[in-house]
Amino acid sequence: MKSVTRDSIAMRGAGIVHVAQPSTGHRFTLDSILLADFCRVKPGERVLEPGAGTGIISLLLAKKHARSFFFPVEVQDDLHSLCIRNYMINELGNVDPLHRDIRRLSRPVDFGHVDVLVTNPPYLRSGTGRSSPDTGRKISRQDMLARIEFWFDLGKHLKQGGRYNIVFPASRLAELMALMRKRRLEPKRARLVHPYQDKPAALVLLEAVKEGGTGVEMLPPLVVHEPGGAYSREMKDIYDMK
Repeated sequence: MKSVTRDSIAMRGAGIVHVAQPSTGHRFTLDSILLADFCRVKPGERVLEPGAGTGIISLLLAKKHARSFFFPVEVQDDLHSLCIRNYMINELGNVDPLHRDIRRLSRPVDFGHVDVLVTNPPYLRSGTGRSSPDTGRKISRQDMLARIEFWFDLGKHLKQGGRYNIVFPASRLAELMALMRKRRLEPKRARLVHPYQDKPAALVLLEAVKEGGTGVEMLPPLVVHEPGGAYSREMKDIYDMK
């Protein structure tokens, strides 16, 4: 296994979470933190996180929602091992990491139908953008193993009325909504994320409901940085900065 660092992060509602992750290559980013903050989970619900990496989203949500159950799924051996280490470090009994290829998940065997699906999938189509020499990072950034259409096919693992949560480039919002609707996932909540107040949105946080009715709630935009580069007040709240 590559060299590993152990980092700590605080998120509102979750407290402090300790995360072991590779020193180089695949490491969690702000996208995952924002998605974990955006995702709604009720007590007793079962949550699936495909393409979990080291499990950062499930870890944050599991700390925040101790009465719910989480299934982070990762195919890469080293990242899955770190996911197991992370839930042990944080003494979480409501996380069950699965070492699976998400293209071959079996509901009855692996986890049954779930109430919530949350994912931060690869953004780039394979062969586009800057390619990393690190295989793990390349798999995490580019859709080498599964195109974005497939990630929405995973909605079949949701119960009727279950919620699908994703973070993705804002420039592909129309594409996401079209792909969701083809799979009976109706967009219901959306929030655009801007790096600065005067800059175009870079990301979109999107929640869809399986077999849901039409109508999207557009939440107020989230601005990450103040003009001088410091985190905005809301970002400090998300990071639980005093």
